[in-house]
Amino acid sequence: MGIDTESKANFLRNYPFSLIDMDGLLEVWQKIYSPYIDSIESKIIISKNNHINTYRNHNFSFTNASQQRIADLIIIEVEEKTSNPVSKSSINNLKKPKERIEDQYSDVVEKEDNNLKITFIFTNKKIKPFKLIQMLKLSDEVKKYIELMHKKELRQYSKIIPQMIIISLFGFETSIGNYLKNNLHGILNRNISILVVPPIDNNLWNNYLVENSMDSNNNYKKHKSGINIDEYNALRRNGVANHPLRKKIESYYTNLKETKEISDHNSQQAVIWADTLNIENSSKLLDLRNSRKMIKEKIIP
Repeated sequence: MGIDTESKANFLRNYPFSLIDMDGLLEVWQKIYSPYIDSIESKIIISKNNHINTYRNHNFSFTNASQQRIADLIIIEVEEKTSNPVSKSSINNLKKPKERIEDQYSDVVEKEDNNLKITFIFTNKKIKPFKLIQMLKLSDEVKKYIELMHKKELRQYSKIIPQMIIISLFGFETSIGNYLKNNLHGILNRNISILVVPPIDNNLWNNYLVENSMDSNNNYKKHKSGINIDEYNALRRNGVANHPLRKKIESYYTNLKETKEISDHNSQQAVIWADTLNIENSSKLLDLRNSRKMIKEKIIP
């Protein structure tokens, strides 16, 4: 796979993102953030082989715009859409080689049974912690941008799935942690996947739906009727349960199974991203102490 520059990213649109919030010169921030972004991109390229395209420092703003939003790194990956998107078979399908995004683009297209996952990595270029309101506005703008992309440029895909990763040299408001815990990706379609680094205590802050994994059917919680999963399956085979009760129990265990599969898949994704983002060494890679000192010296008289 090749690493495409902004000039070749012909399917990425300019878009009036409203958030800029930058202290000092962009070149100073890039000097600090770029080595870390380099390491992230290298790991992604090695792990994904030729299944993805990456774009660096893409500027979404219009020409002569007074406000800019630059994505430090964009990762685009095609995912096969299946009836069960988190099953083992579908996860294996994600490993199949894909065409380059540009080769699939056309003004007249037929919709494919594929999803497109776009991950935006943004860095906070302020000397204050990244704020919750900034994250909410940015995520809303990313979702609107994705909707526009799906409507205008990338209509052939069944769905475009956005993900945001935010890196902040000066940390995050603590309220972001609570927000992520209460707005889990995987429960509601409107909640996109969000990860923030460097976090506190070398943990990856995220809003993935991850519950305790249930290793066997016997570990499923019982339906309020008192019937467990094994008893329910027996009722299905024998046809002795009344239809309304069987439907309710079937819906309950179907939802529980789907939640488990989403949780297991998300748990795997959290581990993969923690490794890709090198969470345990993120503070060292960003050289937090010296970088913060240098930024403050250049910005504060």
